Amino acid sequence: MMLTDIVKRLMESGSVGIITHIQPDGDALGSASALGLALERLGKRVVILRNDKPPAKYSFIPGSHLVADCAEPICPVETLVVLDCADLERLGDGLQHYKMAGTVLNIDHHISNTMFGNINMVDTNAAATGELVYQIIKLMGIDLNTDIAECIYTAITADTGCFKYDNTTAVTHGIAGELISIGVESNRICSQIFSLRTLQQTKMLGRAIDSIKTYHGGKTAIMTVTRKMMRETGCSQEDLDGIVEFARDIVGVEVAALLRETDDGGIKVGLRSKEYADTAAIAAAFGGGGHRKASGCTISTSMENAVEQLIKEIEKCYG
Repeated sequence: MMLTDIVKRLMESGSVGIITHIQPDGDALGSASALGLALERLGKRVVILRNDKPPAKYSFIPGSHLVADCAEPICPVETLVVLDCADLERLGDGLQHYKMAGTVLNIDHHISNTMFGNINMVDTNAAATGELVYQIIKLMGIDLNTDIAECIYTAITADTGCFKYDNTTAVTHGIAGELISIGVESNRICSQIFSLRTLQQTKMLGRAIDSIKTYHGGKTAIMTVTRKMMRETGCSQEDLDGIVEFARDIVGVEVAALLRETDDGGIKVGLRSKEYADTAAIAAAFGGGGHRKASGCTISTSMENAVEQLIKEIEKCYG
């Protein structure tokens, strides 16, 4: 019912705004562009509102002509679609557009979603928000062209770790197969997202790996990245994307964390688990959230205290 309600609302809307969470990842970026391009084909006035500049590795995603700065004032839209965003705090400057929108459609797959929309489509079984956008576009009767297919494939690939995470299902592979048959170059997209790395990123990877310490008999691995390390390697936040997985992939590790000092003195935490630990529960203890095996939070303290607090919370996963 929610799916048909969302499609009905989109079909009736003359103007649609699309927004994702701050610091958008591949799923957010791909989903927004796919839906935006699809609605544009129906003759809708579409704008993709963006808080932050996306990571350079996603610069190939089509649909950049639809993007506007989220902080800039625009005419209120009839319908605002919020994609891949679990709560309103993650909207950043987009909160102003949320307040002005006629109807808000909340489309997401995070278990921590707070159901803030007028219509909520939150499917925690979906591997990516891109899967839900695919369903919406198909139900609207829009034929997938190469650009839209590439956007959806990027979204799904990013959130499944190139189909290696256990959120990947038969449905995921079925959608991917259809997208490839349309003309998506899967090897190019996977390489662009997961394999290409600048010299600065490579240096940071080495520093981050060297910082790894293990706890709980080797079941927990923690990486720490300081502002000094960021300056010395010339890296930015986006250059840390995916680094935590090198800690998670260590033999015997169940939970891995990357802790990064922020400019305001806090600690940004990225969490990953391998088999059974619920990282969303760990993140929730610090006001964060996400998925069972991939989540994040911010801890307002020193690096030393953040590590100590995090270790105590992770220990609860081991019974």
